[in-house]
Amino acid sequence: MYNLKNYNYNKLLTEYRKSRGLTLENLGNKIGKTKSTVSKYESGEIIPDIVTLLEICNVLDISLEQLFPLSTNNSFHHSSNNPFKSNKLYLYYYTENILITSILEISQKDNSTFVKLYNGVKNISTYASETAYYYEGTLECDKTIGYLNLYNPTSQGTQLEKLQISFIIPWSENFEITSFFILALTPNSIPIVKKGIMSINPIKDFSHYQEDLKITEEDINNLKTTNAWILENKKYDHFFFSK
Repeated sequence: MYNLKNYNYNKLLTEYRKSRGLTLENLGNKIGKTKSTVSKYESGEIIPDIVTLLEICNVLDISLEQLFPLSTNNSFHHSSNNPFKSNKLYLYYYTENILITSILEISQKDNSTFVKLYNGVKNISTYASETAYYYEGTLECDKTIGYLNLYNPTSQGTQLEKLQISFIIPWSENFEITSFFILALTPNSIPIVKKGIMSINPIKDFSHYQEDLKITEEDINNLKTTNAWILENKKYDHFFFSK
């Protein structure tokens, strides 16, 4: 069910509009409203009707749930909280034999956790301005598994460009690195799965993590036996901080 107690939707509306590079007048023109009316939507002075809300979502390329998060009052409870002790994560995976570095920013807004993924950066100090691909979306997790559901807002509807990253949440809170699967698209829009690692700190020495970055013989044997690629969780010792 929709969380109708989320009275901060107007603040989210402002943030999404600005992130799309639209002025109040730009958005108003696209939905047939005046600049003054859109300003009142964002200040909370006026509550838009459902049709107008859907028109706004179409223009901003967002879902209604991103303005009104779904309630978690059901039998299966999941959390939108950040399970990491950092609001910035470093993701690493191989494309062919090239190690790709990506940076994930995490921010909490009301009952939802929003993320920005700068995929394929050359310099971690200037990543926001020098990234191959940019995605944004939400983070959901429970005690053992997390999901990043992302899309490319710059695709402008020309193609369905989304990706999902699923990762393991270690049982210890004192962890620095964990494994993930990424379901994405190749340059010619063919679905592809890769595995990688994410860390709360930049990694300089990857010599200890090649088995977690590359497809191993054990992975291949498991694929042949089970016809499924399983993100292993039995090798946790080297994922914990040394104390």
